[in-house]
Amino acid sequence: MRHAEIIFGLASQSFYYDPPELGQPSGTPTVQIFQGGSDDVATALTATTGSCSVDAVSTTLAVAASTGDKTLTVAAGTSIARGKRYILAGADGHCEQVECASITGVTVGLKHPLINDYAITTSTFQGTRISISVLDSWAADTANLTDILGGPSTEARLIESDRAIGAAGYRLRWSYTVDSVATIGVSYADLVRYQAKNLVSPLDVDRIFPGWIDRLPPDDRADQGRAFIDEAFQAVKMDALTDAQLVRRMRDTQVVAELVKYRANLLSVQNHVMHNGQDSASLAMAQDLYDRRYNSLIREPKVAVDQTGGGANGEAERLPVFRR
Repeated sequence: MRHAEIIFGLASQSFYYDPPELGQPSGTPTVQIFQGGSDDVATALTATTGSCSVDAVSTTLAVAASTGDKTLTVAAGTSIARGKRYILAGADGHCEQVECASITGVTVGLKHPLINDYAITTSTFQGTRISISVLDSWAADTANLTDILGGPSTEARLIESDRAIGAAGYRLRWSYTVDSVATIGVSYADLVRYQAKNLVSPLDVDRIFPGWIDRLPPDDRADQGRAFIDEAFQAVKMDALTDAQLVRRMRDTQVVAELVKYRANLLSVQNHVMHNGQDSASLAMAQDLYDRRYNSLIREPKVAVDQTGGGANGEAERLPVFRR
């Protein structure tokens, strides 16, 4: 569950949580929201309106499905959305999570082939996402911005410690029940003026690394490897947080985009080495290319960052190329 970024001043937004359990949550889940540094005994914030809801998709198969199939025919396709994940379960106990790659009427295209057989009508296709509406007045209050939070000055927070840098502003505690078992889930969110967005396309990666699209695994060719690129974007953020860089507020999008291209190539090569027995020397070369680019763009020079989340460029501290 990746952390959410709620946009300051924008109406009609939602917090959401995707339960890891293989089943649709029952009843009405609840959520409590706390500042990131507060525990469960703190006073929960009033940041939502209404009650939690569970994805209403709940239908059955209209045509039996077999192992290896990449399409399903369901009884009703209402509210099924491309890119979302669903639980497909059979009466015989077989169950798996599937991702919708396309939806046309009642035909659902899957990103990955099925690993089990599913009988007609007795097999269910259900959504699991829990969501709740963000309170518009909360999202429009500058005091709630992650970079303010009514705490220490921004400057003090930025130099406080590596642990504080990059920490999410809010923690969401979800309570829900799956298969009659009550459980708790946690997600994280920030209220920001500008979201950290991935601006790299598959063609951008292929331009630097010709043939990258052609070398993609079969399940990733339909979207030209956009899932690889999304993972690369997340990996760059994690790499930067390791170096105490505020990558989610990086203002020079050219820098982030450049790193994502090299990281996407590295992830692709890693996949080939692990699954296709590609020469490990290729992996070492891809890692070296990424490390060199990362060091030259992040560790050595000063990169303009948005220190307050308000859009203005500032300077980041210079980090040494070699550090303990």
